[in-house]
Amino acid sequence: MKIVVSVALALLLVGCSNEDKEEVKKEIVEVAKAPVEKTVEAVKTVSKEAEKAYETSVKKVEEVVAVSVEKVEEVIADVSEKTKKVIADVTSTSNGKEIYTSCKGCHGASGEKVALGKSKVIKGWDTTKITDALNGYKDGTYGGAMKGLMKGQVSKLSDSDIEAVSDYISKF
Repeated sequence: MKIVVSVALALLLVGCSNEDKEEVKKEIVEVAKAPVEKTVEAVKTVSKEAEKAYETSVKKVEEVVAVSVEKVEEVIADVSEKTKKVIADVTSTSNGKEIYTSCKGCHGASGEKVALGKSKVIKGWDTTKITDALNGYKDGTYGGAMKGLMKGQVSKLSDSDIEAVSDYISKF
């Protein structure tokens, strides 16, 4: 390319007619035009590819951030739930006998009564059966006629309270 341009310039300088000079200029422009056009096309292609790569990168980053935020939210929810349980366990009385005092009115001093004439006698139940029943009342999956009343009673008990009162009742 440089040689062609140099030759063309030399011809211009040597004394060509004006018409020849114009013709040489046109030829120089034509010779130089093709590589320039190829370069422009190559730049456009690379530019488009770079833009696509950028867009893909941005999408990937957005996906990673979304997954990260979701994981952080899950961890926070898990920690929050565990913290609530720990606080409930720490602040609970965990004294089965003391907890049972609020149950005596309906179930009797040693669980021998049919509470309000509608429930089962709980005397003789083992710890697991009592724990399952109390947790069922608490989450609403257990109980018959007294389900609503018992849910209110059990809802304020922590897991350790339920364990303590279940152990206490099982010894009647």
